Amino acid sequence: MSPIDPPEPPRARMVRSAARMIRERGVTGVGLRQIAADADGPRGSLQRYFPGGKTQVLLEAIDLAVDDFAVGTRAAAVEAETLPDAVRMIVSSWREVLVDSDFSVGCPIASFVVDVSSVDPLRERADERFTHWRKGIAAIYRRFGYDRTAAWDEAILVISSLEGAALVARAARDIEAIDAVEKLLMDRLTSSA
Repeated sequence: MSPIDPPEPPRARMVRSAARMIRERGVTGVGLRQIAADADGPRGSLQRYFPGGKTQVLLEAIDLAVDDFAVGTRAAAVEAETLPDAVRMIVSSWREVLVDSDFSVGCPIASFVVDVSSVDPLRERADERFTHWRKGIAAIYRRFGYDRTAAWDEAILVISSLEGAALVARAARDIEAIDAVEKLLMDRLTSSA
């Protein structure tokens, strides 16, 4: 923020704090008081800003929280000249988030599924975000000649591989799993060409 930019409103700061905290701690590791304190927000106004309580904050925060993980997919959709370039861009964005955060940040969609799958609005939002991401990756595969069914299948392979690799990478605090997924996805592309 530059000195002339107005400060971010407290409500927006709270959503941003919730998004960051979800990525670091998972959903169950985030409480409304923690969010307010982290955002330097007025604790007394949580009910006014979020009458739906924690669920409302989390629903608003998830879209913001997935943004870093979607950078590679968005870039690949418009910038990639080949499918291998596109896949590299997608994987690279995950690698970058993990390394830049010193492996403290994971995919927020996964934490929704693991932590609160019994809370229907949160589980449904996780499903929506996965489906949206899958559609984006499938569109990239379609752009490079895959039919609708094959593109849809390849997209779930990419997502599942990256989700699993990110989990392993965070546990090991090492990027080896992400590198292995990238190599295997590249090998798959060259063997099917």
